[in-house]
Amino acid sequence: MNKEIEGIWYEEQVVKSYQIGPNYTLKPTAISELFQEAAGNHSNAKKFGLRELMKVGKAWVLGTYKYEVFHWPKWTDQLSIETWVYDVQKFSSQRNFKILDEEGKLMIYGSSNWFGLDLKKRRPTSINEFEDCVHVREDLTTVGPPKRLKGVEKVDFSSEREASYSDLDPVNHVNNIRYFEWMLDSLPVEITQKKTLKAVEINYVAEVILGEKVKIVHEVLEEEDTKIISAIMKENKPACIIHSVWK
Repeated sequence: MNKEIEGIWYEEQVVKSYQIGPNYTLKPTAISELFQEAAGNHSNAKKFGLRELMKVGKAWVLGTYKYEVFHWPKWTDQLSIETWVYDVQKFSSQRNFKILDEEGKLMIYGSSNWFGLDLKKRRPTSINEFEDCVHVREDLTTVGPPKRLKGVEKVDFSSEREASYSDLDPVNHVNNIRYFEWMLDSLPVEITQKKTLKAVEINYVAEVILGEKVKIVHEVLEEEDTKIISAIMKENKPACIIHSVWK
């Protein structure tokens, strides 16, 4: 049963067949789906969700996002998701989350920053009118807040993509999860099939709309683990920057 206790939203979800990839493990993008579904259910239940914002011409837009993986969920695993609002500013709100197995063992945790968007002006807007709906839990941290990421300095490999109808979300721009999918799809199999994703951090810089063409560029840094700096480039400017760590 979904419920909130002292500002923390608790939700049970099962790893479904369409959420898994090779080796029957959860897809990296499915972590985003699980978290955002729980976040949406929480905000809707407490009356500060997308429905309420759209009534006043606004919407929630994901600005930054990060998570770390300790154990990868597998098909049919019973998962417990906990999410809460860490703080609320004039234009943005930080939300953290944890994913645990049915025995309470921590599998994944992360944090995110969300911004209010004026749907008519397509610019950031104040979300102060919803502040009273939120039970803030500043005492509960996870990986720390997402930070501003540096872009690609040396292109090791790249690909191109055009935004299509299936990429769009209710705000009529490319869904944030699609950027991550585009990045993963453009990585070589030597990484995606032979290494395991350990952590990811994403900055969403600009929106991409239907029909726009982007270039996906990558820089590989061989350290203790393999770090990849990726960028979704629109008209030679980053629309999204992604840092991922693989082992």
